Amino acid sequence: MARRSTSSSPRPSTRRSSTKKPRSTAAKNTRTRPPTRASSLGQKLRRSLAMLRNVAIGIALISTVSYVPTSVTETWPDSARQAMEITRDIRVLLGEVGNDLIRDGADWVSAASTEGLAQGGEALSGLFDSNAWVDPKALLSDLGHWLPDPGDLLEELLRDLLGDWWPRPSLPAGGGDLPRVAGSFANAKDLLYKRIYRDHRETAYCGCSYNGRRKVNLGSCGLQRYTDNERARRVEAEHVFPAAQFGNFRRCWRQPEAYRACRKTDGDLLSGRACCLRVDETFVAAHNDLQNLIPAVGMINGDRRDYRWGLAPVGEHYGNCDIRIDAKRRRVQPPDALRGDIARIMLYMRDTYGFRLSRQDERLFKVWNDLDPPDEWERRRQERIARLQGMENGYVVSHGAENPGVQAASQ
Repeated sequence: MARRSTSSSPRPSTRRSSTKKPRSTAAKNTRTRPPTRASSLGQKLRRSLAMLRNVAIGIALISTVSYVPTSVTETWPDSARQAMEITRDIRVLLGEVGNDLIRDGADWVSAASTEGLAQGGEALSGLFDSNAWVDPKALLSDLGHWLPDPGDLLEELLRDLLGDWWPRPSLPAGGGDLPRVAGSFANAKDLLYKRIYRDHRETAYCGCSYNGRRKVNLGSCGLQRYTDNERARRVEAEHVFPAAQFGNFRRCWRQPEAYRACRKTDGDLLSGRACCLRVDETFVAAHNDLQNLIPAVGMINGDRRDYRWGLAPVGEHYGNCDIRIDAKRRRVQPPDALRGDIARIMLYMRDTYGFRLSRQDERLFKVWNDLDPPDEWERRRQERIARLQGMENGYVVSHGAENPGVQAASQ
């Protein structure tokens, strides 16, 4: 019997090797690490930037659509025209928000700068207390109040720098040789109060002050006795060249029934003014032209109606206000200091839109234009309007020239 050999090959060890196999890279990557605070903030920032980008794209699309002229939209359904008005309102609202941001920033700079300068003056004054021959504390402690208001300087500087690209009003309502104006009278009034007269809150004719809510301080101009008159307590945008005067020469004003777009959904006709605002681009441009709008006490605006300018020595007067209104002769006599302003606006409207003036009116306005030349405020007002609308009133810019006329605003 053969004997089993005791010398056999070594058995494999049953003990597990102490050396660990390296894990695969894939296995490592399948295990998720908890997000750090920095990475979480980064993700939120990226999502916020993406949302802002989408909002900016939406705003840009709305602004682009709002530039469609009224001549294209006049035959659209009422709902479509209303949507177009909404896009225009949104664009103007964005401009107003930008204005408010600039004003708030300017106010903050003004407050911070004034306080800092005053504290600096106090600190410097302490260094010279030993000098008995001069009181530096009296000289330096109010240093911040002596200097121009930094807020006013910053706001005016920013508005002048941004004026060329700042959001325009709802334009163009006209086109061609007409100025670019707001697409609605409501937007035109907002531009008048918030951009043109933003730092000159005084009514025409009487010089009454008013606040940001367009409430008139009747005590500032001697009209206290009209406190009970609700319309006297508010400021209104008045047409220097009355809309009824230039509207009466247009067919849409006299015959609104001739236009399909001037019928309401129930079949009723719009008024002559409303019809022209819907179908006549020239009327819209003239109606909303900022050159033709001035802030006035609402009561006086109502009493003036559509009367013509002229001499009315026996007309009704209002407190300390120099305007005279003769309802029997339908004449209005403006204050001496405003006659040149009115004449230049009337001549501008004649030249820009081809409106008619009688020979008597033309002679009168030329006399007023010569006797009352433009002052600093009238020139500044014209510059602000020209920057918005792209057209200057040559009777203000080139006063005294032989043929001033109307000219495009310099860019």
